[in-house]
Amino acid sequence: MRKIFKLRIIFILVFMVILSSTLVYSKQPQVSENSPAVDFTLPDIKGKKYTLSSFKGNVVLLNFWATWCPPCRYEVPMLDRIQKEYKNEKFKVVAVSLDSDVNSLKEYLKSVSISFLVLSDSKGSVGYIYNILAIPTSFLIDKKFIVRKIYLGILPEKEFKKDLEKWLKD
Repeated sequence: MRKIFKLRIIFILVFMVILSSTLVYSKQPQVSENSPAVDFTLPDIKGKKYTLSSFKGNVVLLNFWATWCPPCRYEVPMLDRIQKEYKNEKFKVVAVSLDSDVNSLKEYLKSVSISFLVLSDSKGSVGYIYNILAIPTSFLIDKKFIVRKIYLGILPEKEFKKDLEKWLKD
């Protein structure tokens, strides 16, 4: 009889843990196409803090990546080209590094020349909010702060430019 009672208590505790984690997760903002972008504040490698919503009024490519990710490193020069090509438009590339070691990020950035903003999410909190399951992952955010497109994997440059030009006109 005691064994059944203990099993019931364990079952109830497990159920409560699952229920509470579900409730916590459900309170997290869900980022999807045509939903508002979730605002955040992160530092760059020098410690200066930036808030995503400060770029409202621009079309933003929010890119999640890491220095240890070969496809991400492959994508960096393309992001730089796109930022330079559209520098006179209301467009910004904001790259969020998910490197847990900020020194690795600093060393990598010394070795490359880039013209876009790189922020550090060393704890992965913003990556969690944006539900990043694979990198690179990018979000095209319009001038009104709405996520218009999500790109999983390396950004398809031609498709992205077509999408970008559409949202720059809006």
